[in-house]
Amino acid sequence: MGPRSAVRPAARRPSARFRAAALAVLLGTALGGCGGDEEITMPPLTPEPGDERPGTTAAAAPTRAARVVLYKYLRGIAAGDPGACAHLAPAYERATFGGAGACRTGLARARSALRPQDLTALRGVTVPTATAGPEEGEVTVQFEELRWKTAPARPGGVLASSFTLRRNGGRWLVTA
Repeated sequence: MGPRSAVRPAARRPSARFRAAALAVLLGTALGGCGGDEEITMPPLTPEPGDERPGTTAAAAPTRAARVVLYKYLRGIAAGDPGACAHLAPAYERATFGGAGACRTGLARARSALRPQDLTALRGVTVPTATAGPEEGEVTVQFEELRWKTAPARPGGVLASSFTLRRNGGRWLVTA
């Protein structure tokens, strides 16, 4: 016998008919798991321990939108975000910051009046409850009702002893 040739014969390609049949078998196997009696479902979602985001209970649902506005305002103060000013009624902005439109320019000054511990506390504040009133269409949140991940902030300045929110058109605003 002679030496083997370094050239190999050309490999045979599968026919188009064979490729179509193989593809049908693969697709049939893959799609077979998508239907049938064995449905895979996700387990029910449960809140994490200590999770007190606004609206985690059904009883809190009527005040949820107002509490979310206060939550965004307080967290916005902590972040130094001038967007937090959008949650204030003009009268409250004048009373707290000294004039209409003064929140955007005075937010840095108001934040500098807070202790570093207060800013840290505001980064983790939640608003779990609110009380309807004192007027029709208003919601009040007492400072003591706020929940903190760290030691509570001190009330004073932009951190009022209570916050009243009122619906103005389609949105809630901090009014007092």
